[in-house]
Amino acid sequence: MQPECTDACKFAGMSVAETARWIESTLSKQYEATEGAAIARELLLYQFQAEKKDWIRIQQATLTTAMRVLLEQQVSRLLDQEPLQYVLNEAWFCGFRFHVEKGVLIPRPETEELVEWVISNCRFPVEDLSILDVGTGSGCIAISLKRRIRSAHVWALENSSAALGIAKKNALSLGAPIQFIHQDLFNQKSWQQLPQLDFIVSNPPYVTPAEKKEMAPQVLEFEPAEALFTTTQEPLLYYRALAQLFLQKGKNNSQLFCEINPLYAGELSKEWKQMGLCSETKLDMQGKERMIRAWVA
Repeated sequence: MQPECTDACKFAGMSVAETARWIESTLSKQYEATEGAAIARELLLYQFQAEKKDWIRIQQATLTTAMRVLLEQQVSRLLDQEPLQYVLNEAWFCGFRFHVEKGVLIPRPETEELVEWVISNCRFPVEDLSILDVGTGSGCIAISLKRRIRSAHVWALENSSAALGIAKKNALSLGAPIQFIHQDLFNQKSWQQLPQLDFIVSNPPYVTPAEKKEMAPQVLEFEPAEALFTTTQEPLLYYRALAQLFLQKGKNNSQLFCEINPLYAGELSKEWKQMGLCSETKLDMQGKERMIRAWVA
């Protein structure tokens, strides 16, 4: 009996350009044309371990049998609505390639803007800067800051053992010596072991359970809920704790930077003002109040 032909053997001998069209067609019911084309390009660049600048060069190349089998598996996972970054186990952030898997949140472009805002507020000499990233996840914020401000002292706090392991792996592969701390933000007694800090940065869980109905299944079914959602209907839970940590561990002229839920930007500013903090919000690339910076007057 002849074995059943899989999609991998159906596109045997096809060029990269032809395979890209096959991927786009296969994903067309799930993704818009532009997104499908982008996904096809990423999948095929991954097969050849090539960079975006190599896309034109590899157009006429043909895939090996191993590549075709892997590609079929990857397309199948995408059809099951698994995010591309988990399928490839990688995500680009601030120009660096990060390893990601289901235990960590996929880095977003909006968070890159937060990193740039922190850097734009750095003071000299940077050798004396001490920075803490709270809820580091994949380590993308802490590692990117360390790579961009080499002489700064960077700490990264994370409560999830699985996420901490991924962040350490990324720090090693990207050459970013960071001090990792396995700690729960809400355990205030453990704050004593933290240093005095110039910057505290965080992208905490800020989506309320009521907002789940608005989210894509790729996010809800695959990304870690503890990194996305507040534990209760209280949207400012983490920000209150971050402000308390900041007031306790911040140096003179220190600053607190957070990614925020645009729905609660005004409410958060008022609450932090009551706690003795001045603040300003910043719009993201979509024109939403996505970031906030705070300091003590």
